[in-house]
Amino acid sequence: MRLVELSFRRGAAVLAAIGIAASMASAPARAQFSLAVSPPRFELSAKPGERLREVLELTHSDVRAGAYKFKTADWSLKPDASVDFSDDLQPASCRPWVAIERRELSITPGRPYRFRFEVAPPADTPPVECRFAVMIEGQQPAAAPGVPIALGARIGVIVYVAVGDVAPVLELAGASVQQVDGRAAPVLRIRNTGNAHGRLAGFLTGTDAGGTALELQASTTPIMAGEMRDIALLATKPGDTETAVAIRFPITISGKLEWGRNGSLPIQQRFVQ
Repeated sequence: MRLVELSFRRGAAVLAAIGIAASMASAPARAQFSLAVSPPRFELSAKPGERLREVLELTHSDVRAGAYKFKTADWSLKPDASVDFSDDLQPASCRPWVAIERRELSITPGRPYRFRFEVAPPADTPPVECRFAVMIEGQQPAAAPGVPIALGARIGVIVYVAVGDVAPVLELAGASVQQVDGRAAPVLRIRNTGNAHGRLAGFLTGTDAGGTALELQASTTPIMAGEMRDIALLATKPGDTETAVAIRFPITISGKLEWGRNGSLPIQQRFVQ
């Protein structure tokens, strides 16, 4: 079966979404049209002139067959970490390198479908991070609980492809206390001077105003190349990384966060509310 070479048109409409953009999730993405998609994100690498092939596993869980449409989209990450998708081809987009298996598909219940896509960077491509999304939309309107009208539902699966020698370079540009999900939290401002996205990983240790020992984990929100982003630190009790706790400020935090293959970011900060 040939893959469909994508073409693009200006001004394509974007449907209202009641599904989710699966860029940050770690579990299979789900939308109201009873579709599970795995994996929810791809982080790949390729050489110029190389054809890279990957597979999405799609599972339709309704009792009836599901009809879906497929396309690609450009995307950007907003300050609140939500994703903006664009059908229009953006400047420097790598979507012309992308081919998908088909534009429309009917999936029978209970039997996963392996949906293929390819990325083929031209042989003369300089080092760059290619970013796009594979968009999956229900062909029939989907009803959401408590919503009196049917809306279009879609899932966006984020794909990163490192072409050549690219990497993030993360550095600390500032620190503050901000409201995060209704609670005061220490926040690190991170600058990425590299040519690929990066994420912080690992745990820091802290002692709050009451002398309570805490562990703090950085949000895994990506920091795009050339951008600066606020990364919140989630406080938990040592040994219980699942339950967030309130911080009594001021708090002193120290340790080291990892990024990329070998990068690390030493942290020694006092946060005052």
